[in-house]
Amino acid sequence: MANKIEFITSVNKGKLSKQATEGIRQALDKLEGKKCIISIEKLSAKRSEQQNKYIHVLLTAFTEELNALGHEFTMPRVKNLCKLKFAMVDVVNFATGEVIGQEMKHTSEMNKTELNEFFENIIRWASEYFDIQLFYPGEQLEIN
Repeated sequence: MANKIEFITSVNKGKLSKQATEGIRQALDKLEGKKCIISIEKLSAKRSEQQNKYIHVLLTAFTEELNALGHEFTMPRVKNLCKLKFAMVDVVNFATGEVIGQEMKHTSEMNKTELNEFFENIIRWASEYFDIQLFYPGEQLEIN
């Protein structure tokens, strides 16, 4: 059995679909006597095409601003630095429920909400730590 099993279903009048209920029962039978994590989360769409474009523009702008301060970064390196700072997730031993480490979550795995939080964290970090003002999606930049 895989370490993680996901069921996508609707909730109607407080109940899951028959297929999901049966699948959960079968999964629980296989975990008899073992610790497990049960998580319920609202299904959120994967990132939008607009977010795909924005992440590239945001990270390119951040890279250019960092390099203007005397650094020599590439955009992929800046993206990795941002993910190491803001996209680390716990790795759990499903048999014991113990956190055994962390791994970096890829932006392609983030849903719309997670990606927006990632953007917000980058913009705040750039401002507070480097005094770099980055723009939010849809903001117009003024040219002096």
